[in-house]
This record gives sequence, C-alpha cells and structure tokens, in this order.
Amino acid sequence: MSRYSEISQFRKSFDIITNWVHYPIATYFCALISFTKITPNQITLLAIISELSAVYFIFTNYESNLLLIVGLLQLGYILDLSDGMLARYKKVGDYHPTNPSIKGYYLDSISDHVLRFILMGSLVFIYSVQVSNGWKLGLFFIIIHGILQTEHTLRSLITSSRVKDTLNGRSTVFSQMALLHNNIYMFYLIFISINRLDLFFIIYSIGSIVLFCKRVTQFWLKAE
Repeated sequence: MSRYSEISQFRKSFDIITNWVHYPIATYFCALISFTKITPNQITLLAIISELSAVYFIFTNYESNLLLIVGLLQLGYILDLSDGMLARYKKVGDYHPTNPSIKGYYLDSISDHVLRFILMGSLVFIYSVQVSNGWKLGLFFIIIHGILQTEHTLRSLITSSRVKDTLNGRSTVFSQMALLHNNIYMFYLIFISINRLDLFFIIYSIGSIVLFCKRVTQFWLKAE
C-alpha cells in the first residue's frame, strides 16, 4: 500500500471516470511493476498492441467480440495512463532530472492520436457495412472530431506563445463535462458493449459541436 500511495501522487487529474476507475487500476499495475526493469516505453508499446488487437477483432468478427474489443480498449487506456505515471515516479524520459528525453513523450502522444483515428475509422467502416448509408453518419462523426482536434491543437500552439489560455484550469460543471466528453474510452465502454455505434456517433458529435462552439466563443471574448 505504501508503494501504491507513493505512485498515486504522480497521477494527473482527468474526468471522474478516469480518476475513480481507470487510474486506481493503473496505479496498482505501476506498483506491481515498479520493482522490475520494465520501462514506460515498453508499457506504451503494450498499449499500442492492445488497441491494435481491438482493431483486428473489429474487422474480423465485430458483433461476436464486443466484450473482448471493449476489454482490450480499456486495457490500452489503463496502460496509457500507466506509462506516464511510471515515468514520473521513476524520473525517466522527459522527467529525468539531468538527461531528459522527449522520445517517450513523442511515442505516447503520437500513438494516442493515431490509434484514436484508426479506431474511429474502423468503427465507421463496420457501421457502414451494418447499415445502409451508415457511412454518412460515420463521415460526419469523423469530420466533427477532426475539427475539434484541429481547434484544440492550434489553440494550444497559439496560446503557448502569445496569450494565456483561459479555457483550462477552471473547475466548472462545463469543464467537467468537457473532460468526460474527451474520454473516448468511456464512449467505447458504453456504446460498443451494447452495439449502438449510431448513438456513439450522434452523442459524441453533438458534444463535440457544443464544445467547439464554447471554446471558440470563450477564446474570442477573452483573448486580447
């Protein structure tokens, strides 16, 4: 328990589901492997393998493997949380006090975004096969997600060098809802389990539109 308590101090704050469900599991996992030579980069690779395995089962026999797909995706998310937490705990990679390296941070960040689009594309493909003209809803879902991610990336780039970002760090109901919306693994858990990709695409797209409009409006009113 002492090792668990030590490692738990290196968590980051996310949405309530991550903080109360995924992070405790990730922390126990880190406590178990903290005595070994397993590196954060190796955990990142395991997360990639887990999520790519989910993609494989999506394409091979989606409806027969719903729970397996959900399980692999949740495992991938837990491993994704674990690699950063272990790196901070062991002070390696980007957190090394004298010789920091951003290679692990790069691998983790790029794999997160690439895997997200691979998974979304895979789910859109399966839905388009299941439902006539399903590709239209799927394409709308992908486009809306791409717009939201583009705004977030460009705003982060602009605010890092020009203005203070006023959209982060606020503990409001909306900010908590935004954090939940950004937890794509929660959507996987709920909607893949019940085989309702249509609800996944619709609810996620509506949330993305609301979040995009709120961010743009708030930035425009607050930025100088």
